[in-house]
Amino acid sequence: MTGSTREERAVRRSEGPAIYTIAELADAFSITHRTLRFYEDKGMLRPRRVGNKRLYTNRDRLRLRIILDGKQVGLTLREIQEYLDTYDLRDGSYDHLRRALDKVHHQRHLLQQRRSAIEKSLAELARVEEIIEGMLAEPQDPDGQGDKI
Repeated sequence: MTGSTREERAVRRSEGPAIYTIAELADAFSITHRTLRFYEDKGMLRPRRVGNKRLYTNRDRLRLRIILDGKQVGLTLREIQEYLDTYDLRDGSYDHLRRALDKVHHQRHLLQQRRSAIEKSLAELARVEEIIEGMLAEPQDPDGQGDKI
């Protein structure tokens, strides 16, 4: 990699090919460096530091995918953090995994409720749209005298 220090290259070799700079990860997901730093400040990403550079692993890349997917479906950062905590528990005890599964079920239920509310709103908008289109199809009274064209 051009411009890498000897220490950065050593870290890359020790971790295998799955090390990304902030620029590489930002480019891969079409986000800004500032966005990555924001998620880091929130504790959602934990890149390694080599000098003043951030180096991200495949684990960070997966966590970022979870964050961005969660935002896409309307989850709050707190809800996304709960998913990330669940991901961190993959090697955890039975009780931890059971609690994580309960969180996933709860989140699925909340998303289904949101979907139902959205579907109801869309149906109402379609009804209003039909009414307005029907009104537009009727002859108009241009001078307000009660006579139709």
